Amino acid sequence: MKKIFISLSVVLLMSVIAFSASAQTAEMIPTVAVNGQSQIRVLPDEIYLSIRLDESDTKGRLTIEEQRRKMFSALKRAGVDAEKQLFVQDMSSSYFRRSRSLAATLYELKLSSADAVRKVFDELDAAGITNVNVTRTSHSDMDGLRRQARQKAIQDAQQRARDLAEAIGQSIGACYEISDYTTSTQPVYRKNMLMATSAAMDAVAQEAEPEVQFEQIEITYSVSAKFYLNTK
Repeated sequence: MKKIFISLSVVLLMSVIAFSASAQTAEMIPTVAVNGQSQIRVLPDEIYLSIRLDESDTKGRLTIEEQRRKMFSALKRAGVDAEKQLFVQDMSSSYFRRSRSLAATLYELKLSSADAVRKVFDELDAAGITNVNVTRTSHSDMDGLRRQARQKAIQDAQQRARDLAEAIGQSIGACYEISDYTTSTQPVYRKNMLMATSAAMDAVAQEAEPEVQFEQIEITYSVSAKFYLNTK
């Protein structure tokens, strides 16, 4: 029994010594820690407009159905496929003047370019439909763009590590740790892109200003990485 106890003690002592030596060896391995960043900018190819038809806007002179017919005609003239690009978001009614019911309908229209937006604003305004706003912009391949930004960020980190190592006559080895941060996406449109009326657009044309496009979507990504340093 005593011999077994001594043997176990020896085994434990050797394990502690081996672990300590391994830890010291790990601490002695030179490494470099860096951050990497990337930024991708693309024009949006998904632009969403809200179109509100409201009988109260005309004090009940035009019904929702009449306004709908005007809207569909205007969208057709603008080259919009309403069956594929127009969606109903909300329908409601309210009571006005001795229980007279006034209805309202909110639509969302999906377009693919600033030029298409201008045409739609033009035609809707000519049809007397002015309650139209740009609500948001996006891109049809956001997942692919995020993957691309992520890859560029780690490549940037690798290059930074390589530059630091070469500055002191060394080189980098394998990457042994990567911390992946959240993507930041900022789809923004220019303030002067909101075209409220055709008159405003005509004024812009008369001043011979350059064609205004939607602001590019900006996707940024950050990572941190650690590499081994080769000393020889």
